[in-house]
Amino acid sequence: MKTLRNILIANNSFRYHKRYVSKNTNIIKSELPNGLQVATEETSSPLACVSLFARVGPRFENHDTNGISHFIEHMAYRGFCTMNRDAIDKYLNDIGAKMSAATEREFQVFNALCPSDRASDVVAILAKIVTELELSDQEMDCERQNVVQEMVDLDRNPKAVMFDYLHKAAFQGTTLAQSVVGPSRNVKRFNRDCAFFYMKNNYHPLRLLLATSGGVSHSSISQAACQYFGNMVCEGDEAAFGPRRFTSGRVLYRDDSMPFAHVAYAVEAPGMKSFDYYPLLVAKNLVGAWDKSQGGKDRHAAYLAQAAASANLCEKFESFYIAYSDVGLWGVYFVAPKMAIEDMIYNIQSVWMSLCNTMCRGDIDRAICATKLELAKRVDGAINSSYDIGAQFMLKNERTQLSSMYEELSHLNAKSVMDVADSYIYNRPLVIAGVGPTEAIPDFNRSQAGQYWLRL
Repeated sequence: MKTLRNILIANNSFRYHKRYVSKNTNIIKSELPNGLQVATEETSSPLACVSLFARVGPRFENHDTNGISHFIEHMAYRGFCTMNRDAIDKYLNDIGAKMSAATEREFQVFNALCPSDRASDVVAILAKIVTELELSDQEMDCERQNVVQEMVDLDRNPKAVMFDYLHKAAFQGTTLAQSVVGPSRNVKRFNRDCAFFYMKNNYHPLRLLLATSGGVSHSSISQAACQYFGNMVCEGDEAAFGPRRFTSGRVLYRDDSMPFAHVAYAVEAPGMKSFDYYPLLVAKNLVGAWDKSQGGKDRHAAYLAQAAASANLCEKFESFYIAYSDVGLWGVYFVAPKMAIEDMIYNIQSVWMSLCNTMCRGDIDRAICATKLELAKRVDGAINSSYDIGAQFMLKNERTQLSSMYEELSHLNAKSVMDVADSYIYNRPLVIAGVGPTEAIPDFNRSQAGQYWLRL
C-alpha cells in the first residue's frame, strides 16, 4: 500500500512538473525612451521580486578601478540624498520588503522581495541607488573597513582563493582575470570622486535592466520605471567587453600546513550565447559531484563518484561550467589529501577521455535528467526566476524559456554530446589552480598529456 501511495505521489509530481514546463510564463520585454530595459514575468504569486541589473563588474573595470563596483554595492543601502540609512530601513520594514545585492564578473544586481502590491515602491528605492546615492566620506570609511574584513574572510576561504587563481591563470592580461573585490591598494584609496565618476559613466540607462517575477503586471512595472528612471540621461556608451583570450597554464599556492589541497582542472569553454552551451552542461552533469557525506560507497551512477568513494580519493569533488557571455571555464574542482591528489587527477582525466569517446545512451539520459533538474531550479520561485531573467539578458540579450531548454536537451544524444566534448576537451590546453599541499600535482606537461589517448 505504501509503495502504491508513493507511486501515485510521484506520478502527480511528474504531471505538475509537465504542466509547469509547458506553461507559457509570458516574458514581456520593453525599453524606455532613454534606453533602460524592462523585462517581466507575471505569475500568480502573492510576492514579487524586483531586480535592477547593471552591466558593471570586474570585466568593465581597469587596473586602477578594479573593485569599485563591489564597493558601490556596499554603499547601496548606506543612504540616499533624500533618505538616510535609518529612514531606508524603516521604509523597507513598513512595506514588507527585503533587499540584497551581489556583484559578479559581468554584472551587478540589486534585488528586493516584497508583496506584489508594493512593487512600485521598491522600484522607487532601486532608482535611488543609481540616481541619489549619497557617497559621504564618513560612510565610505565605514564600508571600507567592512570590505577589508570581507577580503580577509575571502583569503581564509581556500575555494574562493583557488577560483580567483584559476581566472588569473586562464584569462591572463584580460579584465576577466580580475577579482570581484579587487586589490587592497584600490580599496584603500577609493573616495567619493572616484565612485561618483564611475557611476556617472557606467550606471546609465543603456547598461541597466529592470527584471521582475511574481504577481505584478508589465504595465505597472513599466509605468513605475518610466516615473522613477525616466529622467535619467544616457551620458555613456554601451559596455565594452575588452579582449577575450584564454591562456593555458597553472597557478599553485603551496601551503603544507593545510590538511587538504583545493585543486581545479579546467579547459576553455564557450559562453552562454553558444549553441554548445547545453551539450557542455550535460557533460558537466555527467561527470557529476560527490562528497563524503553521501552514502552508497561504490554504488553511484557517476563513474568518478564510484572511484572517489571506493578508493577514498578525495573529500569532495564537483564538476563546474562557469559561462560568461562569450567565454567560459569547464572543469572539475576537488578537495583531497596530498597523497591522493595524483590518483584523483588520473581518474578525472580518464572520465573526461571516456566522455569524449565511449559514452552510452544510458549515461547521457541520466545526465540530461540532471541538467533538466538544474535548469528547473534556476527558475524555481520569484527570486530565482527574477535573477535568471536578468542574468540571461545580461549574458546573451534574451531569455530562453524552460520549455525551450528542455526541447533543446531532448534533441541531444550520445554522439552529439561526445562530438562537443571532443571539440572542447580532447587534447585541449589545460588551466590548473591549486591551494594547499599541492606538491603531488603532476608536472604541467604530464597533466597535458592526460588530455588525449591517441593523436593524429
